[in-house]
Amino acid sequence: MSGLAAAIKGEAAAICRVSTGQGRASGSVFFDRAAGSGNGLPLERSFARSVLGSYLDKAKPGAIWYKSMSDEAADPVLDRFHMSRKLVELAVIPLSSGKQHTDFLEIHFSTRPGAVQQALLNIISGTLVRTWTNRSPGLYAEACLTERRAARGAGVQAHLLSMDNPAQLSRAEYRVCVLLSKGQTAKRVQADLGISKSTLRTHLRNIYAKTQTGNMSELVYRLVSVDSFSGQVPRRNSAA
Repeated sequence: MSGLAAAIKGEAAAICRVSTGQGRASGSVFFDRAAGSGNGLPLERSFARSVLGSYLDKAKPGAIWYKSMSDEAADPVLDRFHMSRKLVELAVIPLSSGKQHTDFLEIHFSTRPGAVQQALLNIISGTLVRTWTNRSPGLYAEACLTERRAARGAGVQAHLLSMDNPAQLSRAEYRVCVLLSKGQTAKRVQADLGISKSTLRTHLRNIYAKTQTGNMSELVYRLVSVDSFSGQVPRRNSAA
């Protein structure tokens, strides 16, 4: 992403997965040329809804939406971020569209993109969509997890289901993870454990927080990404 941003003279960029229902990003990967410099606010969130508004879940993949051409009301958070960094434009490119979420590439500029930059974006937008569609399974989830670990400092390094129980899962949470690692659906997990939907939701919320994952896809990726799991139960003193 840094190479793409450099090629089109972008100062900061993000790939964000945004829930179509709430317009909230469930996972993001960032590139920020000024990261760690202390010069203005860092890029930490998606601004796709600020530009697309009600078209968030209707935008055609590959289309390019500019903040300066948006009919949406000004977003004070976006304006504050741009002002602190002396940025003037945001381009949003939908990479995919689905019923539950839409993926966006968002690029922030310090000057309005000229004719050459706009032409380049128009040329590569279709390629970006095809590349995104054909990406390797789990690649985005892995990138989000890497981003989250870097932002939060040292994350959980050992396998989540190892004997050491590095995420300090409770016995109930551990059982949920074991079943998910075997490919079972949330409904099947609920039935096998004999728990209510609300109880499972509570377990998952706690598991996401402890494992530094943002949703079911990221959690399952973490659970199956290491080959060493052999189905052990956690130590008695590590999962209360």
